[in-house]
Amino acid sequence: MQIFGEYRINVTSGELGGDSGDKVYLSAPSMLATQYQAIEKSLLKVPGVQRVRRIALIPSERRHFELDTLLRHVADPVLSVDREGRVIAANLAAARAFGVNLDRVPGLQLQRFLPLMQVAELLRDFAVPRYGLPVAVRGRAYRMEWSPIAVADSPGAVDSLAGAVLTLQRWDADQTGPELPRPVALWDYDRRRRSCLDLQELAAYGAPLLIAGERGSGKTTFASALHYLSPMAAGGDCQRFVPRDGQLQLPAQLRGSGTLILEDLHSLSNEAQLALVRQLRDLPPQLRPVATCTSADRLAPALAQLFSSLAISLPPLRNMRPALPRFAAALMRQEGGSGQLQEDVLDVIRRHDWPDNFNGLRDYLGAAADRCRARGATEIALDDLPELTARAQLPWSDWARGLSYREMLEQLERALFSDLAAEQPSTRELAKRLGISHTAVANKLRKYGLSKAGVRG
Repeated sequence: MQIFGEYRINVTSGELGGDSGDKVYLSAPSMLATQYQAIEKSLLKVPGVQRVRRIALIPSERRHFELDTLLRHVADPVLSVDREGRVIAANLAAARAFGVNLDRVPGLQLQRFLPLMQVAELLRDFAVPRYGLPVAVRGRAYRMEWSPIAVADSPGAVDSLAGAVLTLQRWDADQTGPELPRPVALWDYDRRRRSCLDLQELAAYGAPLLIAGERGSGKTTFASALHYLSPMAAGGDCQRFVPRDGQLQLPAQLRGSGTLILEDLHSLSNEAQLALVRQLRDLPPQLRPVATCTSADRLAPALAQLFSSLAISLPPLRNMRPALPRFAAALMRQEGGSGQLQEDVLDVIRRHDWPDNFNGLRDYLGAAADRCRARGATEIALDDLPELTARAQLPWSDWARGLSYREMLEQLERALFSDLAAEQPSTRELAKRLGISHTAVANKLRKYGLSKAGVRG
């Protein structure tokens, strides 16, 4: 570098590597032929330098120009976006599809061209559609494929998503076929994050998948998201069937490829479940069944066996109380609500059990937002909230028979401290979380024989 400095040659970039890993590449675009002839002998005198020669492009420049040339000849629009949905780079076909000059595409928001798609939400909340997503750009229908770009240090983590590469393929929107589900953000908050990671991992396979959870916990949302995460969506459809009066009416011969969503199998009669098993055994391999139910225990043994290989269990809202404010804010954004929630309102939401889960919370917030708008305010207050049933849905109704009040409280307390001790926090952390003294926590753990459960002092 001292030699280049002495000859006043500006080096703009450099690389190490080559086929054998022993080459040094330096980019000096303004260097003249006479300057090179002058410094060549000086460079050869540097210890370890065996050969000096000029090349047209250093490896990174060659890769860039080769990739740029390839993309220019690709007829389909190809572009990359960052985590916030801003376009980083695009080929000429993408610029033509968007109706702008190629040099103006970088920096534009993808939302500008896909206004009905929750680009930032889908990226931020991890439910990134991968294959066959229907979109419309300037009145033209496309099927979009989306390849996430992950940070190399933690490629499987939710927070590792750095952006994505998108490919758009022209699609005949008038062709007949099943209606595709609308892509929805999954919200990977709290314990739901594990379910999102499982969904991304299991979407790559073709075996039948069971999604279990309480009413309103998001089973249909996850099943629809799995279709767009599965490679089968690239050229396949998503067919969805819902039981009526204990029966599931399926076509006599199921054909095609893609995803077959079967809703609420627990509501089928035993005869209907057995008939479904016989029909699913004859499915073509390119058609993947995805079923939802409240619990696999409510399925007939033959049907439960069919969906026993892969399963995802969705947690209810009452088990994710720390994230309830985030869920409430996400629901408000998804439903187009602009109202803010006061802190005392969030406290009410945290305390309720939400037996209908997202269904109940969505309707509750919608009613509160209507009242807030009716009085001309922008912040939802306590007076805007509909009345809630204060009675908690505790699992006591059956097993509490025959127990005294003190015995019931001890049973509940034992179960509570057993669950908390399984997380292995220190007794001081437990005391802070429960709002009681450190000594009281230690006494409770000793009383119920939990002090040996690995809880640190």
